[in-house]
Amino acid sequence: MTPQQDASAEDHIRSAVTDLVRVFENLGAEHQALTAEEAKTSAKERRGTVVRMAEDIAQTARTVSSTIMELATARGLRDLGVPHQFAKDGEGRDYSPLLTLPAPSDTLYDAVTYLSEAAAALGRAYEPTKKNPGLAVARCPGHMKVVFTSLGTALRAVCADLATNDAEVAQDYAATQALLARLEDRVCRTVPAQGAGLSAEEVAAAIRADPAVARAAADALAESA
Repeated sequence: MTPQQDASAEDHIRSAVTDLVRVFENLGAEHQALTAEEAKTSAKERRGTVVRMAEDIAQTARTVSSTIMELATARGLRDLGVPHQFAKDGEGRDYSPLLTLPAPSDTLYDAVTYLSEAAAALGRAYEPTKKNPGLAVARCPGHMKVVFTSLGTALRAVCADLATNDAEVAQDYAATQALLARLEDRVCRTVPAQGAGLSAEEVAAAIRADPAVARAAADALAESA
């Protein structure tokens, strides 16, 4: 890499780590809300769904943590100048039976794989069930909006770093970006709060306009009954 490429790569990794720390922090509120909901939900099937959602959020957090470790490793390998290095035989030639030292690019490919797995875990968490589709919404939509947005931004940053040697890597993970965008749009919707001139009729119209919001509102009313 040229010095300019090194600086750009460093910025990509730093940016991705910053975004992933933000993801990890914001997952806490959602997991806390789901755990509290689990404790007060008596219906077996509903409770099972909530438990699964909390487990998938926890899995996402673990995967994000692993990704940060991979990115830190890639940054460290670059800073230390460790290349994709073979051992040497008695004549100084590459000796493949001992494989190679890790390369920063290999570690970054592991990182994007982890990011794809984190997005998949979120997809499982908010997959609607047949009997309780209204549960497939964020309990803390503001926090989860940050999660989806920042996870996508981190993935773009790592792909941009890898793109210096692999022009197609962003295309390889386009489906993951699309999944995150769909999840943000679907699960982070909220029922408008009444007030500031908003009438009961306007709230009702907003609920009627979106079946997912209507189901979520019905579920919330059933729980409070």
